[in-house]
Amino acid sequence: MGSHVGIDIRTALPQRELRPLLDDAFGWLRWVEETFSTQRPDSELNRLARGEITPEEAAPELTEVLQRCAELGKATDGFFGEAAGAGYVRDWALERVSRALAAAGAVDHCVSADGDVRVRGSARPGVPWRVGLKDPREGAVSRVVFAHDLAVATAERPGGSGGQGDLASVTVVGPDLATAGAYATALYAMGSVRARRFAREIALPKDVQTTPYDVMLTGLDGRVTSTPGFLVHGPEVKAS
Repeated sequence: MGSHVGIDIRTALPQRELRPLLDDAFGWLRWVEETFSTQRPDSELNRLARGEITPEEAAPELTEVLQRCAELGKATDGFFGEAAGAGYVRDWALERVSRALAAAGAVDHCVSADGDVRVRGSARPGVPWRVGLKDPREGAVSRVVFAHDLAVATAERPGGSGGQGDLASVTVVGPDLATAGAYATALYAMGSVRARRFAREIALPKDVQTTPYDVMLTGLDGRVTSTPGFLVHGPEVKAS
């Protein structure tokens, strides 16, 4: 779907086990491409849109994704819209790859695409993964998030120009990459004032059963604000 995917497995596995894991992972990603593509006339997504198949006849994953996108659109007052669906599908697919790798025994891994990252386990024994966050204005890594089990998603515009004139980028961290990516997209579209309010809502949800997601907002002036929980994962300022 126009993305370059990287899979970095650090769990010590024999080649005879590692190769099938990677084959399955990229086979799954190709299936997602074929099923959700808006460019392929024969994709299930397009066939469903044209009424050639019913939701009951479509792959259950397709129904799952469409329902979740609708939920996220409602939860973000429409700031996560249909145009962001491709990004959601990408992150959802990466999250599924990560879960499958962990279930198969590759518990130490990093899966990434277009700056969105899902890490599990350790980069090496006892050492957490380091996820670099770039300064959108300069393109250089300015902060580093340390984590053993975390999704990190960033929404930004090349060159650091803001979506509503005052945000250069938004980074969201949490347990699910698809949700983190959707929140990042919506927050970026909101502009800083509304984004700060929504960031507090998802970082400190009123429903105790709702999983929190933490947020870092970077303004066009370079000013960084974040929810308190973001500091648990870093970010540390990278030494120059």
